[in-house]
Amino acid sequence: MKLVLFDNARTGLLRDGRIVDLSPALGSLAEQPAQWRMETVIEAFDEYRPRFGKLAESERGVPKDSVQIQAPLPRPRHLLCAFSNYLEREGATRGALDFFYKGATSIVGTGTTIEVPNLEGAVAYQPEPEIAYVIGRQARHVSEDDAMDHVFGYVNFIDVSCRGLQARRTTFLSKGIDDWAPMGPALVTRDEIADTQDVRVRLWLNEELQQDYSTSAMAYPIAEQIAWLSRYITLMPGDVIACGTHHGGLCNINDGDRVDVEADGLERLSIAVRSRAPRLTERWRPPGLRDKGPGGPKRPPRPPGDLKTPPRGVGFGEV
Repeated sequence: MKLVLFDNARTGLLRDGRIVDLSPALGSLAEQPAQWRMETVIEAFDEYRPRFGKLAESERGVPKDSVQIQAPLPRPRHLLCAFSNYLEREGATRGALDFFYKGATSIVGTGTTIEVPNLEGAVAYQPEPEIAYVIGRQARHVSEDDAMDHVFGYVNFIDVSCRGLQARRTTFLSKGIDDWAPMGPALVTRDEIADTQDVRVRLWLNEELQQDYSTSAMAYPIAEQIAWLSRYITLMPGDVIACGTHHGGLCNINDGDRVDVEADGLERLSIAVRSRAPRLTERWRPPGLRDKGPGGPKRPPRPPGDLKTPPRGVGFGEV
């Protein structure tokens, strides 16, 4: 199923390009705040799923283009993003697993115009297309073997990022600004995606393909991420964790641009850009990465055997 929030944060089901209002199946829960409502649906989905299916069979719904779709999880307890989580270079080995936070006010939905300020020292503003997973039940000290049982579903995610800021100890200015965490349009249940470690992720800038990669190139797969995170924090239903991007083909965004992101099976997330910064065209890349620009490498080879963590530091500019 593909769950959405639309118009005045009503819960809906997206199917065949149409949205069915699920409010009648939610009863009094339909009047509760959107995040709490979605978390309740996630936790009790076995109960709600047949109700939603029955309603969808009897109601035709409305065209999705006739409503305003909002971010499906507007205020999660945790919104975490993985640092440098793709093997992008020939013979690459994976670095230490780590994450950073984005704030709830960074979250926006499809169709939003995001704001880009003029930050001193910026050399590029870039949208990173990612797949994110949503926690379905509480996870603490979870084993890798059991980790996927704690995943409810998946969303498209864009990690909007600023490059070139110097002498910053955190990702606050380079990653954490309002509007810089677009997600959606739908929260897609786990059963809809056959193998999340083999999903095609694409980004278009003004309708031109820029990035095209597979999640098979992740350094740390989702199950391993959950096992690691749950050693240190309690993951809760409705939490959103983005898996990082493959940096090949990264592009710049400037005033008036349109960005579209689609991981196969997750519909398409679209945003527009309003920028106060001067136009920046030189494409930033992490140190050592070489690609051919638009449509960069899709499936970099995994190194054979057990991947060891080398003793290296990861700068904020590499994520």
